[in-house]
Amino acid sequence: MSNAVLSSPRYSPYRNDLYQPISRLDFSAYWILQHSFTNPTAPSTSDIVLLYFHGGGYFTSQPAHYLLFLLRLTESIIEHDKSVSILALDYGLVPEHPFPSQLAEAAAAYNYLLHEAHVPAEKIVIAGDSAGGHLALSLLVHLQSPLAGISAAADNCPKPGGLLLLSPWLSLKKETSTFTTNTASDFISGPFLHRAGRRVLEGWSRSQSYPAADSSPYVEFLDPTPTIDWEAVLPSRISVFTGSDEVMLDSILQWIDTVRTVLGKERVALRIGEGKVHIWQ
Repeated sequence: MSNAVLSSPRYSPYRNDLYQPISRLDFSAYWILQHSFTNPTAPSTSDIVLLYFHGGGYFTSQPAHYLLFLLRLTESIIEHDKSVSILALDYGLVPEHPFPSQLAEAAAAYNYLLHEAHVPAEKIVIAGDSAGGHLALSLLVHLQSPLAGISAAADNCPKPGGLLLLSPWLSLKKETSTFTTNTASDFISGPFLHRAGRRVLEGWSRSQSYPAADSSPYVEFLDPTPTIDWEAVLPSRISVFTGSDEVMLDSILQWIDTVRTVLGKERVALRIGEGKVHIWQ
């Protein structure tokens, strides 16, 4: 898929500088773009550095499947007179890599941006769709209250400057009304999400190194135990996208109400695509 995108007339002139892999012991990722199509340079010089987590229920997909979308996203940002770099995490998939190994990889990638790529935290936007949105929130909770057994996040690790969530998966166990009412209109269903969530939670339970709690604030964002201090966890800028016809709509609106109560409406931007489904962007 990546070859088809990079060989297209639109991107072939820049293909040698796009989709560059990073392979390390603690994470793997791809630099989708580094600062500019025509003049690639250190990501730390960009106005925005996006750390992107793909969706797929934690059991499928990879950054290559998102390459065209992410390149179009960079073009949109550049059109607004901002330079941008995007690092897409290629995290391990369940069941071979049970959660929270993905959280450990995400934390390692974030620390790489801070301490090796020397990107100021305020330039970093954590972003993700569906399960990637879930991972984004798990990372933010971890940065504020590190999960035992994951050493990637340093003490007093600074929060990123922004958060971008596209149809985020906010509960691996809870079913809201649109799981039923929007199943016919969306391309994913409530039962599918239930099975996918159970697969992630069962994998975590089998791990000997982590607590088996399906209400843990590292995996549950609608009704966590203990509760999450969203003021401490979330960055200053938050944007959330959902669709009026997607199964996750109610859970997303419920979370939006919760965080807006704490942070105020002005800090939490919401766009609902009328007639749109899961990850319609």
